[in-house]
Amino acid sequence: MSGYGVVIPAFNASTTIAETLQSVAAQTVRAELVVIVDDGSTDDLASAIVGADLPVKLLRQDNAGPGSATTRGIAALSTPFVATLDADDLWLPTKIEAQLAYLERSPQTAGVFTHQRNFRHDQPDLPDPPATPGWSRTTMVIRREVTEA
Repeated sequence: MSGYGVVIPAFNASTTIAETLQSVAAQTVRAELVVIVDDGSTDDLASAIVGADLPVKLLRQDNAGPGSATTRGIAALSTPFVATLDADDLWLPTKIEAQLAYLERSPQTAGVFTHQRNFRHDQPDLPDPPATPGWSRTTMVIRREVTEA
């Protein structure tokens, strides 16, 4: 299976980034590199990513928003596939495996998205809402050439 890199734009995400990185590390297909772009945070994001069981590169920029941070992170990758993830979101363990398999079977496909589900850490007694189609940064895997076009 071809390699992929992950881009995580992060703004004041020191309380959520460790769990996000754990979900990336738990993938059945390991990322070649995770690029975290600190988008002008005022918290201690760098300390929160220490100890991640992943190859991580931290970039910093003045606050310019998640789109700018994502674009900068993509430019730092050279992998054939790019996955993106928000700093407060989680992936299920086989997400990337399924998406890469689809992209390898379908060379004409530029990118794929998955379903998504909101979770409630603060209200664990409530049932999980149903999964819905997700057209978002967190559910996307795209081919490198698409990012360059």
